[in-house]
Amino acid sequence: MISSKPVIAGVDLSSSSAGILRHAAHIARASGSPLIAVHVVDPARLSQHHGSGSSAAMLTDVVKRSEEILTRLAETHAAGSVVRSVVLVGRPTEQFRQLVDREHAGLLVIGANDNKRKRLGPIASRCVRTVDCDVLLLRQATSADFRKVVACVDLSVISGSVIGRAIEASSEGAELDIVHVMYPADRGCRTEMLDHDAKRGAEESRESTRRQMRRTTDGFREALDTFVHETRILESTTPSVELTCHIGDRHADLVVLGTRRHSQIGAIFLDTNAERLLHAASVSVLAVRV
Repeated sequence: MISSKPVIAGVDLSSSSAGILRHAAHIARASGSPLIAVHVVDPARLSQHHGSGSSAAMLTDVVKRSEEILTRLAETHAAGSVVRSVVLVGRPTEQFRQLVDREHAGLLVIGANDNKRKRLGPIASRCVRTVDCDVLLLRQATSADFRKVVACVDLSVISGSVIGRAIEASSEGAELDIVHVMYPADRGCRTEMLDHDAKRGAEESRESTRRQMRRTTDGFREALDTFVHETRILESTTPSVELTCHIGDRHADLVVLGTRRHSQIGAIFLDTNAERLLHAASVSVLAVRV
């Protein structure tokens, strides 16, 4: 388990809310965490829909109706969990950030898509970069349990948290891949002309990486045995491309990766080629911060 810090489910009361609450409740139960269901009423959007100068009475009415809807949604789609429902007023990203700080939350679960463009929405994009906790970006098409999960690890200290989150998010009987991409051990030498020492050095490098992978997963052996799981070490000079291809080949419905600055995987996905995965891919992403 990662922690017993609260899990926050950020919903907009649309059809995607059911999936967000279900996944948030699943992770909350798996981690022994309290669950908070949150909807943010943005006065600026009220003005757009109802004309400028929306009255205080209108805002009060919208908040009251939102509380009623949110409570019903939580009772229906987070059954079996103790849920605290909260309706806030303000800019969604700022309200989520403040709530995470106040509650010392461990995870924020929100929808990823801009419904009009089918890409990462502005609220999700800002949250994954500014909110000080793990963030699960749930694609709109993802309503079922996560059945094929890929955990991307760089063998740094963040890798344990990545594996832990992947286990919590995976449904019963899920297939879980733990993947590391190493730089090719024999890069720079023509394979057919490697001398004995070069071949030995390359194999020692691979064996060292295998040992690190075993050490990284040892603490999760009992939990991993409840899933169909496999550890994979790939070799590539372009880890981002290799991982993206592997995720597609595995038909993954969730990718878990580290996002701390020192994490190589986080740098790959959130600093450079991340936009391809986060903005355009159909897979949900759980970004882990440590």
